[in-house]
Amino acid sequence: MESVIVRLREYQASASDTEKGVIRFILANSAEAARVNIHELARQTFVSAATVTRLCRKIGFQNYKDYQRQLACELVLKKEARMDSDFEITKDDSLDVLVNKTFSRSIASLDDTRNLLNLEVLQKCTDLFIQAESITFLGVGASLLVAKDAYLKFMRIKKRCQVYEDQDTQMVIARNMNPAELGVVISYSGKTKAVVEFANILKENSVPIIAITGFAESPLTRIADYNLYVSATEYHFKSGKLASRISQLSIIDVLYLSYIQKTREKSTDALQNTYLIKTGREE
Repeated sequence: MESVIVRLREYQASASDTEKGVIRFILANSAEAARVNIHELARQTFVSAATVTRLCRKIGFQNYKDYQRQLACELVLKKEARMDSDFEITKDDSLDVLVNKTFSRSIASLDDTRNLLNLEVLQKCTDLFIQAESITFLGVGASLLVAKDAYLKFMRIKKRCQVYEDQDTQMVIARNMNPAELGVVISYSGKTKAVVEFANILKENSVPIIAITGFAESPLTRIADYNLYVSATEYHFKSGKLASRISQLSIIDVLYLSYIQKTREKSTDALQNTYLIKTGREE
């Protein structure tokens, strides 16, 4: 399901002030927002109907009716939005509360990421993975850890791929790539200067680009050919990008399993071979 609530909440940070007013109203009055027509919603949020239409399109829906139908379905299925305050860490939290909040946040982030996943886009990304002569995973900081995880997975099933820690090396690799290869660029914000530069270089070389990024318009989403969106809504205090990393790793897992499913015989043989090398015996 393409969750309206999740998309609105993820887009809110980068929305215009006018759009934020509409988003706040919908999040606070979801049942009413699913009933009223576009002109009534515009009147209650002090904007034009055109602004509402543009917002619907920005979060991935064709028009207002498409958005409204999806929201109504979502409410029937009781896909309620989770409030950030439910998971926020405070200095007075006991260890037990800290553990519960940590796991609850991760579960919420994964569930929201699932609701952001477009199956048609995922299928096209899987096809690109299969067709590419080689794959380069690019990212910095916490996203580099996700890139390394992807590299180790696809290397094991004998898919030509590479990842490098040094940003200068990543830049050189990007410049040497060609259209027969694939670039997978990982960045939750989609605004990291080095990552955007990597993506621009790939675009100049006509290299297909898949971005694993947050659901909000960014320099990276505008450059990429396909965007696989993740949800995070991180804690307010500086704990590092915990939830977004878990969501990104899960997207890699989905791509990996989808790839294996499409190349079952070849991938299964490779997995078996590496398993035997690892254990040194058959079981």
